[in-house]
Amino acid sequence: MGIFNLKTDEAWKINYIKEFNEMRSSYENKLQKKQTEIEKLKLEIEKLINSKNTLKPKEKQITDKDISSIKKLRNDGLSYREISNKTNWSKATVSRVLNGLYD
Repeated sequence: MGIFNLKTDEAWKINYIKEFNEMRSSYENKLQKKQTEIEKLKLEIEKLINSKNTLKPKEKQITDKDISSIKKLRNDGLSYREISNKTNWSKATVSRVLNGLYD
């Protein structure tokens, strides 16, 4: 009877080790997949950060003639609103012109 118990003990140990190794392998695979996913996300974040630096500002659409006209109207005493109404440029643009942003 002692030999029979040894064989079952050995079989139990072997099965336990096999199951443990399978479980460990499964967890390692899951961890590897998650790590790969994390690396992909890091690369996407890096691309987004770098793409912000490549954005170009909107090019100047207002002409030098319009700028001169706005400045002349202001020198003539017109308000920003009046200049905006006459030139069809927004008050913000009129303000930018008069504050020297387009100089």
